[in-house]
Amino acid sequence: MQHPYEALKEDYARLIARATIRPECEKALASTARRLLRDKSVYERIFEKTGVPTAVLMALAEREMSGNLHCYLGNGERLTHRTTLVPKNRGPWPDTMDGFIAGALDALHLDGLDQIAKTLEGWSLTRFAYESELWNGFGYRARGIPSPYWAGGTTIQKRGKFVRDGVYDSNVMDPQLGTLAIVEELVKLDSTLWFANGIPKIGDAPSIVPDHVPAPLPAGIGGGFMIDVNDLDTVKTLETRLNQVHALPYPIAVNGSYDRETMAAVRAYQIREHLGIDGLAGPQTLAHLGLQQAA
Repeated sequence: MQHPYEALKEDYARLIARATIRPECEKALASTARRLLRDKSVYERIFEKTGVPTAVLMALAEREMSGNLHCYLGNGERLTHRTTLVPKNRGPWPDTMDGFIAGALDALHLDGLDQIAKTLEGWSLTRFAYESELWNGFGYRARGIPSPYWAGGTTIQKRGKFVRDGVYDSNVMDPQLGTLAIVEELVKLDSTLWFANGIPKIGDAPSIVPDHVPAPLPAGIGGGFMIDVNDLDTVKTLETRLNQVHALPYPIAVNGSYDRETMAAVRAYQIREHLGIDGLAGPQTLAHLGLQQAA
C-alpha cells in the first residue's frame, strides 16, 4: 500500500530546491524568527514529548497564531475557550505555559504528528513540507499552486488564497510567511534546531529554471485505488458519508477539500471501527464506508 507522502516526496524535494526567500520578505522573516526563538524552551518541552522538531513547532505556531502562547496550536483560538473552529470542541486549558503545552500535545496527537518520529524516515524536509500542507489542507494543490501555508515568502509562492472557508481568490497573494521560510531562517540563526539533511538549492536563476507546478494528489491517497481526491464532487461524497455515519460528534463541512477536518473525521472513523489509522481514506476505509468495494 503506497502512502501518499511517498507518492509526493520527490515533488516536495523539487519545490524545496527551487525555493529561496523573496528579498522583500527577508526583514520580516528575520524579525519573526528572533521573536520565536525567545520561546525556544517552551517548544523544546513539546518536542521532548512528541518528537516533533522544535523548529517545526515554532513554524506551525507562527502560522496558526503568530506565536502567541495564549492560544491553541490546533487553530489559534484562545486557550481558555472551547474551540469552535477545526478542530472543534477541544479544551479549554489554563492560560499558562503548561496549558499551552497541553493544548499543543492535543493538537499534534489529533493530526498524528506525534507519530512521525517513529516512522522509518522520521522527520525530513520533504516530510515536514508534506505535513505542513496536510495540516492546512490540499485545496491549493488541486488548483495547481504550492500551498502558501508552507511556501509563503519564498520564490515558489504564487498568487491564490482561500480568503475564507471554501472561497478561493486567484488574485490574492497570501501575505503570511510560510513554514519552510520560517524553519530555514530559524536554523540559520540557531543551528541546534536543524533536524534533517538539507536539499541543495538550484540557485537564483529563475529565468532559466522552468516553473514547477505541484503534482496533483494521486488518486491512491491512503493506498491503492480510490475516489479522485482532486475532484471536488467525489471528496464531497466522502465528506457527506462521514457525516452520515457520525464520524465526529459534529458535522464536517462538505466543501470538497481533503483538509484537516476531513482527515480528522476519517481518523476518528478508523479508530472507532478498528481500521488502519492514518486519516487517509484508502481502500479499506472506503469499503467500510460503503463507497468502494475492497480491492
